[in-house]
Amino acid sequence: MALPFPGTPIIVDIGSAYVKIGFAGEPGPRFVFPSITGTEKYKSVMVDVSARSIYVGNDVSRMRGVLKITHPIQRGAVMSWDSFYEILNYIFYSLLRVETLSDYPVFYCESPFMHRETKEYIARLLFETHGVKSLIMMPTPMLSLFSVGLTTGLVIESGDGLTWIAPIINGVLQDHAVQKIPIAGIDVNHNLKNLLMREGVNISSSAADEIIQDIKEKNCYFVIDPNNPPKSGEKFSAAMPDGSTINIANHVLYQAPEVLFDPSMLGVSNVMNIPEAVIASLRVLDNQHWHDLLSHIVFSGGNLSYSGFEQRFQSELNAVLPQIGSIPKPKPTLSTVKTELIKLQAVEISKKQRDTCSHCGALIDLSSGNEYCPSCGARVSLPEIRIDFSSRSESGGSKKKLEKCPYCNNEIQDTTSLFCPYCGMSIDSLEKPEIPKEKTPAQEFTEYMESSSKVIKFFVPDNFQFAIFNGAAILGSLPSFQKLFITHEQFQSNHDLLYRDISEIL
Repeated sequence: MALPFPGTPIIVDIGSAYVKIGFAGEPGPRFVFPSITGTEKYKSVMVDVSARSIYVGNDVSRMRGVLKITHPIQRGAVMSWDSFYEILNYIFYSLLRVETLSDYPVFYCESPFMHRETKEYIARLLFETHGVKSLIMMPTPMLSLFSVGLTTGLVIESGDGLTWIAPIINGVLQDHAVQKIPIAGIDVNHNLKNLLMREGVNISSSAADEIIQDIKEKNCYFVIDPNNPPKSGEKFSAAMPDGSTINIANHVLYQAPEVLFDPSMLGVSNVMNIPEAVIASLRVLDNQHWHDLLSHIVFSGGNLSYSGFEQRFQSELNAVLPQIGSIPKPKPTLSTVKTELIKLQAVEISKKQRDTCSHCGALIDLSSGNEYCPSCGARVSLPEIRIDFSSRSESGGSKKKLEKCPYCNNEIQDTTSLFCPYCGMSIDSLEKPEIPKEKTPAQEFTEYMESSSKVIKFFVPDNFQFAIFNGAAILGSLPSFQKLFITHEQFQSNHDLLYRDISEIL
């Protein structure tokens, strides 16, 4: 696949489970591979056999039987810098095959609250070792929000290692309200493995983790009511690499992801589930933002792609949302002013036969219908117009019907007058107010929402796993956003430019 024009940002999204690589403006990543590296378990004893010192991505999955596997990213943190460096080399020189990296900027997707030393070290690695043209690093929740076209919302992002509850208002991440949950996809894998062992299913294979991952991604789901699950005796059959099959009970498939709503299943305490973390995040924010955040909830991350998650989450959130009290109604941003067009009507007057030009003073004969002065060309006869204000108060622009005095029988134009202008007799107002046939009870005004459940609205991306990449691809293609990329010289002069706020372009 050909490279785009120089200057197009390269999107680098290195997660705990997968790495997504591509270019800005493209609908999806060009390459997706596991975020793992492998080294040989045994030294090569064959002559004239060239073996690589390290393997990356899909090559590790194919040769895992003879390799020692390393996961360089765990729970959002870099655990092996040597493996991380090899992943970058594999991205730029083996997959993208970019000959001159100095022609391409790099858009790096970072996890929230990355340590300052780690962030600056990655920046120096890209600038000094790989020689990239320019760089920008952005937290993944903001990219997830931009992937669905929003700048304000509550992002629920769950990947392989961590789950984040991140409120964003007008493109600014509210750091003090962000909640970090150490329960994510890897914990669902552990729970699924434990449930299988309880059923007597023990997967003894070098690819056991990949088998568990595959079963989870393809078959696990949520039930709406875990206290009253569907009763089914059916079992699911999964094929093993050695050709054998295992039978998995149906209840195992919906109990495995329950750790997201019940972390105590893993034996941990003092860990909030996702709905509780949402409440904790809202409590530290002004209640004027609650409506905007709850009505713009964005899901992101491959760990939320289970069937039934949206319905289950809404049910759980509705149960705990009353804990924060009433939600204020959103204030109108623009006042709705009712405007009406004012009609201009021409005034009919008697036409002049002669007139004097107001510009040159020449006497002009207007009997032939000529309206312009033959000497200077100025227009002499101008149409007179008047503004019809009656159309603003009268429906349909029609004139009011004149009423007659019951004493002198003269027509009265002012129907609201208490006295007849002709005979002076006291009369009741001729304009009778309309009385409604049925009285409607007065409604009590309240500035709070009647029901909090009506506020909740979800924005679900087309692909949970690629939401972060798609957000970066959209932002990276904007000319105004590309001005925020910093060069190596700017980074050396001021490291704080790496933490530039992007809300100025939104």
